[in-house]
Amino acid sequence: MITLIQESKQLFALSMFLLFVVILLWILQYAIIHYGKKMLAQVMRYGITLKQYCEQSKLFIRLKSSYPKFYHFLSRRFQRQHFYGLPLTLLFLLMGFILALFIGLVKEVVNSNAIVAIDYFVSQQMSMLNESSVVSFFVLITSLVSTKITCLVIFLVGIICWVIRQRYILIGLLVATLGSATFTFLSKMLFHRVRPADGLLLELARTYSFPSGHATITIAVYGFIAYLAIRFSQNFIRQVRIFMATVLFFVLVGLSRLVLNAHYLSDVLGGYLIGALWLTIAISVTEWLSMKHKITWKIRWSISQVYMVWFSVVYVLIGTLIYAQVYQFPFLL
Repeated sequence: MITLIQESKQLFALSMFLLFVVILLWILQYAIIHYGKKMLAQVMRYGITLKQYCEQSKLFIRLKSSYPKFYHFLSRRFQRQHFYGLPLTLLFLLMGFILALFIGLVKEVVNSNAIVAIDYFVSQQMSMLNESSVVSFFVLITSLVSTKITCLVIFLVGIICWVIRQRYILIGLLVATLGSATFTFLSKMLFHRVRPADGLLLELARTYSFPSGHATITIAVYGFIAYLAIRFSQNFIRQVRIFMATVLFFVLVGLSRLVLNAHYLSDVLGGYLIGALWLTIAISVTEWLSMKHKITWKIRWSISQVYMVWFSVVYVLIGTLIYAQVYQFPFLL
């Protein structure tokens, strides 16, 4: 056993990392399912207490009397009853935080700081797995987020939204797709970062490296689809499981780009951040449309509509297998 580990340290490290992620997600899922509602209720109570304390504070009393319009504007930003209050405030704060992280990452990459040294180290370690059997698995994973398969997924989601008469959802889907794709393309043209030298896919030489388009699309598009599944689901446990499965899928796609040496680690992280930014924007737009009563989440799904969803899932999986066999496996370097 020890000899086997020594012969393939990279494969062992990759397996241990995946095992750690799976265990961590399982623990989080268990904790949220069993204690999530209680913790949320406790947080809400603390929030109400904090609000009452602030309203009685002399500073807030002076602010209310001296600047009534500003105080009214500020107080409305923390109201939970409507979308323009606390939900929009949190979404804007999240977008600002993600954008700040992305700018910081760009500075690290441009200035060739420590993150670049980590990039080269990870790329060198992943190149040791070129002959490993895990390559085929990660080719399938990365094929699921290829341009052709993603277009198929978007098309099928569009049909489903049209059939269930929730067509305004397509606005959010288009925002996530077009926004993230355009931002990624412009970033690649701006930074002109060359891909790792030991890339396994022949098509990689045609485009630049930073940020990872696969990582971006995974978060933005597939994350938005997971958001739709969570919103349409009325079962809390199912919502948590969808979320955790989606996070695992995000990790697998990012790893696939590293194992195949299609991108550096910072490329994947940059793609994650861009995808998260546009996912947040798309969710904000969708929630605003929902507030305007353009979208109804509590709908009664017919048997034929449920079958359509599962048929679409199977169709995408079959399409991914065909795409990998025809366009990916034959062109492995």
